[in-house]
Amino acid sequence: MSNEKKYTEQEIKAFISQTNQELILQDPYPLLRDLGVDFKELGNDSYRMNLRGEKTPSAYISLKNGVWRYKDFGADRSGNIVNVVMDATNKDYKSALSYSLQTLGVKNHLEEALNSQKQSHELTNADRERIRAQREANKSRESSHPLSKVTSVYEVSTNPSAVEYLASRGIVKIPPHMKIINGEYTTSKGETKKAFGVGVLTRDSTGADIHFLSKLGDLKSMSLGQSEISFFKNPQSSKVAIFESKMDYAAAYQQMPLDGVNIIIANSVSNSSKVAELLVSEGLTQTPMIFNQNDAAGYKFVAEIMEKAGIPEVKSIAYQVMTEYKKDINDLLLEGIKIADRIETRPLEYFAEIASSLEAIQKAQQSSPKAVTREDLQQADKATQKNQDKEQER
Repeated sequence: MSNEKKYTEQEIKAFISQTNQELILQDPYPLLRDLGVDFKELGNDSYRMNLRGEKTPSAYISLKNGVWRYKDFGADRSGNIVNVVMDATNKDYKSALSYSLQTLGVKNHLEEALNSQKQSHELTNADRERIRAQREANKSRESSHPLSKVTSVYEVSTNPSAVEYLASRGIVKIPPHMKIINGEYTTSKGETKKAFGVGVLTRDSTGADIHFLSKLGDLKSMSLGQSEISFFKNPQSSKVAIFESKMDYAAAYQQMPLDGVNIIIANSVSNSSKVAELLVSEGLTQTPMIFNQNDAAGYKFVAEIMEKAGIPEVKSIAYQVMTEYKKDINDLLLEGIKIADRIETRPLEYFAEIASSLEAIQKAQQSSPKAVTREDLQQADKATQKNQDKEQER
């Protein structure tokens, strides 16, 4: 007798979501072995696969933020383990999903619901806890065996090439937390390479973010270990200065008294949540100073920190959006601008509005690629002028 129970579209989507949430948490090793594809484990959190008979394999399935993600650089395809099966076997999605679930021992919640008495599409507390625990375990695995690492650290002053490079950037006073850092990383071919640059250690000192003295291909910087913020605590102060990058920190150090404050370096705008959490946990939310770059990502970075940490106002560099587009504090330093004269106190709305304007420009460019024009920036600059007018009225 067929099941007469009906499910709404929303409930069906919820069952599918449950299944996918659990599937992308599973280590794909048993499935890759069962498929018989040519694959190699890289570190503890990635597998390189040859799905198309290439001379040099270019497909990977790796842990990213606790879940397994697939990317085939050669074919420009991405997804999860189901997409791997589809690409390796030419199976359709439904067949590939069924095979993946069966091989990795994951329950198909929708199929079970359709073939049984009506059941709730809501996750139970036990389900939520199990999924959370698995994801956290994956994150721990992801961070415990990085494909890059720090091998040695020493003072910048001991390396004439590094001193000369920083001087060319206007950095002659070396910040105490900036070091020469050596590291190793694994290439897409599984080869171990050495990395060297000036940079800062992350807050637990196990990783680092470095800036090369000369580009490595198209790269000018690299994270060694997992992407993480840097935090240099000053227990004697409640003041804090936050920087997008270590080079921003080094540039500011040339003109500003930073030895007596807490220093946070994000090392990536994607670490805004970590910065916000640290500010709250350390009680450093009283009008912090944030040095951002004059682009959409930089303004969004500040807005996200303020929103997540509940900070109404911050001190920051006042850029002209139009004439200084994509400039940072290092550019101002090289132009001989007195940075202290540019520091102003601004509310959350200031950063959110400019970020929104610049993101709108970028979105329009995706459908019709072109250079950012003067007219585009004039529109974005209106947010700056509006907030300046508000400040003068106070």
